Amino acid sequence: MNSITVGPERVAPRTEDMAVIHRIFRRGFPQMANLVRRVPLTAPARAEAVATHLDFLLNGLHNHHTGEDEHVWPLLLDRAAPQAELIERMEKQHEVVAERSARVRAAIETWRVAPVNGEELATALDEFTDALVEHLDDEEANVVPLLRAHIEADEWQRFGQHTFDKFTNAEKLIATGALEDVATPEEAEWFLGDLPLPIKLMWRLLGRRRYARYIARVRGTSSLGPTLGRFVRNVNRLAVWLYRRSSGRIGGTAKGLPVLLITVAGRRTGKPSTVPVAYFEDDGRYVVTGSAGGSKPDPQWFRNLRAAAVARIQIGDSHYDVEAQVAEGADRDRLWQDVVLARAPFFAKYEQKAGRIIPVAVLAPLP
Repeated sequence: MNSITVGPERVAPRTEDMAVIHRIFRRGFPQMANLVRRVPLTAPARAEAVATHLDFLLNGLHNHHTGEDEHVWPLLLDRAAPQAELIERMEKQHEVVAERSARVRAAIETWRVAPVNGEELATALDEFTDALVEHLDDEEANVVPLLRAHIEADEWQRFGQHTFDKFTNAEKLIATGALEDVATPEEAEWFLGDLPLPIKLMWRLLGRRRYARYIARVRGTSSLGPTLGRFVRNVNRLAVWLYRRSSGRIGGTAKGLPVLLITVAGRRTGKPSTVPVAYFEDDGRYVVTGSAGGSKPDPQWFRNLRAAAVARIQIGDSHYDVEAQVAEGADRDRLWQDVVLARAPFFAKYEQKAGRIIPVAVLAPLP
């Protein structure tokens, strides 16, 4: 963990590290609940991969909280005595999270043996995540300022080292990959700079590739790897730039279908991102699908759209704010058959390849 200088003598800890670590849990556990609900009944290997990663996340959280209990709270109770009630609240929240974590672990073992229905485990994860997020929000808002004021950089370093040392070498590579997944490039540099040299070398030589394969098994996706993943993102940025610069003359069609740009806020970060998407017109509205060319998971932009329910689109040189509604049941079936497949029959192959029901959303321009 890094530090910053405050005044001529004291070096304060870089407490922004905590938010990055929390981000692993904020994103990881909801993702696992979604995966549990979607693991096919005939895929015990997938179930085992998901269960193993859940064990890793729960162990990592336990190590993190144990480190706080042993290395952080005693210091704050000693140095920030007027805030004792706040620290006691943190300790009680840890107990609640630990209790719900135990329920999740029990549900994991049941599901591991017979992954017939993941709803019990997914529900336990939902309840666990609710308690965890409440704690993380409280801690980041109220405890982090105390850390900056009362904890020294070397003490903060020991706390971070305590958590990391609890992992095996294999788990350290997974933890590094999980950090890199959620961190900005600048944040990733902080953490990589602090890694012990042997772990840093292992990560650069083997770790990234191994983590990419590992997390692909967990998520049930193909492993693009960091380099190819960056390439794909850069291609998308270029496509968006060309569309905007040419008002849709370049990139305005794909496979005979018109293309729009859709900008949606990230469901976790709140940061807007833009992607080109094929669309269909239906009674003055725009219909889009989460086909992703037949990839197994729903694309990230569609997940964000489902959560945001609003977006901004560009069609040619026109811009619209739109309300987004994900079609369900008979409405979805009608749109899929009468709008999507009627004009683009090849989308049926996407659904077959993906092995999932491809979601459909309707974008209605706002007045």
